[in-house]
Amino acid sequence: MTLRLVAGDLSLAALDSLEVDSAAALVGPERPLTGLAGLLDWRLCGALSRAILDGTFAPEKGEVLLLPSRGRLPMPRVFCFGLPAEPEPAEALAGRVLKVLARAGARSVALSLPGGAAFSPLARALVGAGAEEGLACEVLLGDGRAIARELEGVLRELRVDAALEAPAPRGEPRPAASLPLKGPVVR
Repeated sequence: MTLRLVAGDLSLAALDSLEVDSAAALVGPERPLTGLAGLLDWRLCGALSRAILDGTFAPEKGEVLLLPSRGRLPMPRVFCFGLPAEPEPAEALAGRVLKVLARAGARSVALSLPGGAAFSPLARALVGAGAEEGLACEVLLGDGRAIARELEGVLRELRVDAALEAPAPRGEPRPAASLPLKGPVVR
């Protein structure tokens, strides 16, 4: 099966337009939460922050948390992967993340790199592990254009069966079919 790779910008608008069954945020020590974890926490009305504050989720121990989106996001499930205090190699982290997602039945996943990095060895490992685990689609969010450029080289290097979709040009409006229907204004 061909892995579909999509590079996209990390924004609330991009998050709201995703067509994936799961989002996977890597949660590091930064507080307040940043990157994809911060955007997901915002859309989930602080559910991730509350889980960290009340001790339900300890990201520094490498724990995994599954949150339902309850209709606040286009995807039904949000996985939060804690980054342990002792850093693990990129290949091990990518393997751990994608094995959990595959066991949970995820077929299409949106991910972002921690710390706002445009690209890293972790992204390279995520592409390789995604192909091995049989994912249908991986959306990597960050600086979409930079990620797309880097992914082209990774695909040549890794020789995985994957198709890369270029990010939409910035400032281009969403297709009319995905806009909300017109209706009465509620005040």
